[in-house]
Amino acid sequence: MTSSRVALERVAAFGRSANPVARFRRGSGSLFNISIYTFGMSGVWTGYGSILLQFKATEIAAGDGVSMVGWTLDKTALAAFISLIGLGIAAVVQPLVGVLSDRQVGMVSLRRYPFIILGMLGLAVSTLMFGFVNSFLALLLVTVAMQVTGNTAQGPANALIIDHVDDRERGRASGYLNLMRLIGSGFVAMIVVFLMSNYDVEDAPQWLWYSVIVMVAVLLATTFYTLLALRVRPLVEPKGRPPLSDGHFPRERGKPCRPSPLDSRLRGNDGGIVEDWDRVRYYFFLLGMAILIAAMSATQTNAVFFVQDVIGLDNPARGGNYILLALVGSAGVVVYPAGKLSDHIGRGVLLLMSGVMGAVGVVSLLLLDADSLLKVIPGVIGIGISVGIYLSVAWAVANDLVRRSRAAGDLGLTSISGLIGAIAGRSSGFFIGGLNERGLDWGIDYLGYGVLLGSAGLAFLVSGVVFWLVVRGD
Repeated sequence: MTSSRVALERVAAFGRSANPVARFRRGSGSLFNISIYTFGMSGVWTGYGSILLQFKATEIAAGDGVSMVGWTLDKTALAAFISLIGLGIAAVVQPLVGVLSDRQVGMVSLRRYPFIILGMLGLAVSTLMFGFVNSFLALLLVTVAMQVTGNTAQGPANALIIDHVDDRERGRASGYLNLMRLIGSGFVAMIVVFLMSNYDVEDAPQWLWYSVIVMVAVLLATTFYTLLALRVRPLVEPKGRPPLSDGHFPRERGKPCRPSPLDSRLRGNDGGIVEDWDRVRYYFFLLGMAILIAAMSATQTNAVFFVQDVIGLDNPARGGNYILLALVGSAGVVVYPAGKLSDHIGRGVLLLMSGVMGAVGVVSLLLLDADSLLKVIPGVIGIGISVGIYLSVAWAVANDLVRRSRAAGDLGLTSISGLIGAIAGRSSGFFIGGLNERGLDWGIDYLGYGVLLGSAGLAFLVSGVVFWLVVRGD
């Protein structure tokens, strides 16, 4: 016992002398401090992508219009084109800047600060520039600027959970982070919708500026709060208390358990750490992620059209809002408990449950005689629960699978999965109309929507199985 203690003390002493990062402990482990930046950032992306972009696309399409390779883009095609351009930029910038932040030598988290600060400031300025957009070219340039700067911040920020949260609490941290993301999206979206309801491009253009200013203010406030709260502090060892075998110091009364210098050294990037990494396993996880995002994107993109054509509501936008409320509400209820539960019972069973529940929810829309919105809501709630479980547990799995010393770069690869899934899901709109017409020849109503929902249900199920296979041994 004595020899083991001496050995641990020598390892800790080596960490202090060999690596300056070892003399600093992780910053605040508060989940609120780690997650609050997503409140503002998700608010910006939701306000821009779901509301402001739609207004500008409508104005530009109704004005001079946009023609591309002989094809005139209507408002929906224009918005989809701009969105896909943004996702493509995110897939390049996010992992690239993440790798750059991983390679910065210095105190944990501080090596990510310059990228996060510059990225957030750039995103704030780019968002303000949205108020001047009056043409397709201007809209494209502002979107590119927002995506480059926003993902410059997002890439390094992806690694904050690994930098600050103990391995055994990543599920809870992931659930809390995604809960903040959902709340931020809903909060900012409600304000922007209220403000833009008064907007008119000729008579009341100031309401666009009010919306943009609110988005930027929330973004800057939450970002700088996170950066100030996550400052690192010098490590002070408890007197007479060597580190435990798991690499942590014994808990002092009333104080959290502090990581050892060896633990801090592992969390830094001094170039001297060699980590085993199952690359193939992580790539299979990214494959499952792309499949699930394709299913979610396909159902989200065509929800309003489904309400209009199949259910036959006079006001499909209102029906779409009810569906969105049921989806986001059910996801928000389960996102934090699911992440916390995954720390105790494992992540595989929850991800498999997420896939099955999503498949059941989607297929229920296909099998039921959905002639009223009330019949659709239970299936939507099932999909929302599936999405909530996925958001928290899958992000925890991603944090489990990546290398600690290359966390931001490895996590940035998830943006590529998002791009592939979004392209696959949104391209479904090109086939629904043709299949619906072909179905009429065969005596089948709404064949296109049937194929869409059946494919999405299968994708939910397949993604759940893939996730379960990836993490079943953990």
